[in-house]
Amino acid sequence: MTATILDGRELASRLRVQLAEEATRFASAHHRSARLALALVGADPTAALYAAQVERVGARIGLDVAVRSFPEDTGELALRTEIAALGARADMDGVALLLPLPAHIRQRVVMEVLPASKDVDGLGPQNAGRLMLGFPSFVPSTADAALELLRMAGVSPHGKDTVVIGRSNVGGKPAALLFLRENATVSFCHSRTPDLSALTRQADILFTSAGRPGTITADMIKPGAVVLDAGMTHVNGVVVGDVDFASAREVAGYLTPAPGGLGPLTPLMLIRHTLIGPS
Repeated sequence: MTATILDGRELASRLRVQLAEEATRFASAHHRSARLALALVGADPTAALYAAQVERVGARIGLDVAVRSFPEDTGELALRTEIAALGARADMDGVALLLPLPAHIRQRVVMEVLPASKDVDGLGPQNAGRLMLGFPSFVPSTADAALELLRMAGVSPHGKDTVVIGRSNVGGKPAALLFLRENATVSFCHSRTPDLSALTRQADILFTSAGRPGTITADMIKPGAVVLDAGMTHVNGVVVGDVDFASAREVAGYLTPAPGGLGPLTPLMLIRHTLIGPS
């Protein structure tokens, strides 16, 4: 068996066309382009790469993206004040706080001052609570991208045994809740899960965002399973995922490459949230 590769770049090209049309409609209705602010604290390479992606893709689509960079030693109160000010601007349609944050800054403290209607990456407590309750909400873009890629492949999570690895607020937690909303049977795994492979070998759908290269090897995958790799780690200047791609493609039914799978879609999800609203 050789897996069907779920190439996010193909879907991204279609979504860019759709979102450019949405951007034109927005500009016509509001007499200005839609605006998105990204807050980047410190010099994390993954966060900086993502900010550059969103800025570049936004320009192609017709969205004004402003990257606000703050030094590593920015105080928690100062950042909270800046996020509140961005959220209060009538001409700012979305605000996203890029993770990870420096250790001295608590995400909750900063995000609780951003109105839910501007929290387009779904990291604030109101949107997170709405997602948990199954109400319309903004959701983190990585998790949203995974569901979008499944739709493109014609794979429904309904009734599927689904294993989610990783419990971050941008990856595993929201992905598990989205799969549950789609009527999957979800097992939630993390670094303290004993005998991880016993669970992964039962999964019809396997989503991993552990951020640890080599977490998933071929012997941990059920033949024919859908494997979604949301891991992103810089190793010697190269971005790699959680899955051993070369061996996994001989077992899985569907497989995302990393990079090139979910990565091209995540900026587009954030832009779509800004233009269209919660789902």
